[in-house]
Amino acid sequence: MKRFDATSPCKLVAIAVVSTFAAISPASFAASDGFEAYRLQQQQDAQKIKAEFQEYKENQDREFSNFLKSQWREFETFQGKVRIKEPKPKQIPVVVPAAQPAPMKPVPAPEPIVPKPVPDVTAKPVPIAPTPAPVIAPVVVAPVIAPPPPPQPKPAPVDADTMELSFYGNKVNIHFDSQWKKYRLPNGNKPEAMSAFWTMMSGSKYEPALESVNAARRELKLDDWGYVSLWRDVAQALQPEHKPEQNLLLWYFLVKSGYDVRLGYAGSDVHLFVAIKQQVFSTKFTRVGPQTYYAVLAADRGDSIGSFYTYEASYPVKLNPLDIASASTGFTKPVSAQRALTFEYKGETIKLNVPYDRRLVQYMGSFPQSEFAIYYDTDGSQLVRRSLLAELKKHTATMNEEEAVNFLLTFVQKAFAYKTDEEQFGYEIYFFVEESFFFPYSDCEDRSVLFAWLVHELVGAKMVGLLYPGHMTTGVALKQVKPGFSTVDYKGARFVIADPTYIGASVGMAMPFYAKLKPNSVVEIQY
Repeated sequence: MKRFDATSPCKLVAIAVVSTFAAISPASFAASDGFEAYRLQQQQDAQKIKAEFQEYKENQDREFSNFLKSQWREFETFQGKVRIKEPKPKQIPVVVPAAQPAPMKPVPAPEPIVPKPVPDVTAKPVPIAPTPAPVIAPVVVAPVIAPPPPPQPKPAPVDADTMELSFYGNKVNIHFDSQWKKYRLPNGNKPEAMSAFWTMMSGSKYEPALESVNAARRELKLDDWGYVSLWRDVAQALQPEHKPEQNLLLWYFLVKSGYDVRLGYAGSDVHLFVAIKQQVFSTKFTRVGPQTYYAVLAADRGDSIGSFYTYEASYPVKLNPLDIASASTGFTKPVSAQRALTFEYKGETIKLNVPYDRRLVQYMGSFPQSEFAIYYDTDGSQLVRRSLLAELKKHTATMNEEEAVNFLLTFVQKAFAYKTDEEQFGYEIYFFVEESFFFPYSDCEDRSVLFAWLVHELVGAKMVGLLYPGHMTTGVALKQVKPGFSTVDYKGARFVIADPTYIGASVGMAMPFYAKLKPNSVVEIQY
């Protein structure tokens, strides 16, 4: 019988392996069992938290739906606020060059007496009347108005519960619940119907839609108004022929997104009023408690809305006002259009063809009319930056600071025709940089916004907006302020008046009517 040889190499390995398993197996399996139990417990806890949160949301929706059945009362709307109340000049002033003294005529020497010549029988030429000196006036060139962008295609279905939208040229896929397309607001008791709508939506598959739109917002870097605009397009795509149902859908999704939006009705019409952090102008509004709500989603800015009914209750979760302090300019797929501009500078005729983004103009045109700072702080499109700035820089690159500012002043003064908003639109409206290249006329605020942006980009000087009664202009912080310049001191800095609406004026010249006035307010520009 063979004896076991513990010294054999193979046997030593076998002993070591068996010994190792014998030593670690109990503790190892115990640890594995403990981790598995911990993992299962974590999953159960997560599921419990998710279920509790779902129950919490359902209770909120149930509570709000019950409020909607009864807590409604009539509210009045108020006319939109006007930022500049004083009338603007219909004819803008032009700088009259100082009259030069006429040179003294020399006294002629006495002419010698000569014999009278024999008259010539040849017919004398008819004298030509002297040509009067040309009147110097700003050059105004009619803008080339681009055709509107091609109509956007109808949403294309991707699968049974997904549709594809074109949002300012960007393809966006949105998940939806098919019952949203079929819903119709019934006649009769509106509070009951709107309560039932909220209950229906809360029981539908709304969360994938929220996730789709939020993903698009992150990808496109949309501002608050862009986010609202995308939801509006979604609602229109779901209910293309039914405005009340569009507004109901938009109301639900914006509230679920955390925005303070009020639904109201008057007869068969359904209205939306939005709480906004900034002041809004030229738009009807209402007040519910301390909060102001604006009809910014109405096509006519709420002009057709009189009194209406809305609920007094608030959604159980805190809702936030829309923040329109900034406007995004880089998310559109550009549709290029051109504006031909011509102006005279020191006897030279300068012609420019400026491409701009028609889609961005369309978006900016939908933006609520708000405080001046947002217009000054918003950039132009890449189309404008690449073309206009490059062309103007060819002239300013060799100029000193004052010369460059004067060149840009001349460009804005003389290349754009003037007309008040009341004459052009029938109501007050302010332009972003891009819009000045689309509309045929601009007034003092629009010119000030464009000029300040050009100076910032091409000269680098700090700018402020200056609001006077019935007029807006700008101030520029020049490195050298000459004696006699009109200036405004603000927060320890001296700004020289530079008025892009005072035709022919150079930097340091103020319109005579405003020369001795202090501005009502100063707009700080944060580029």
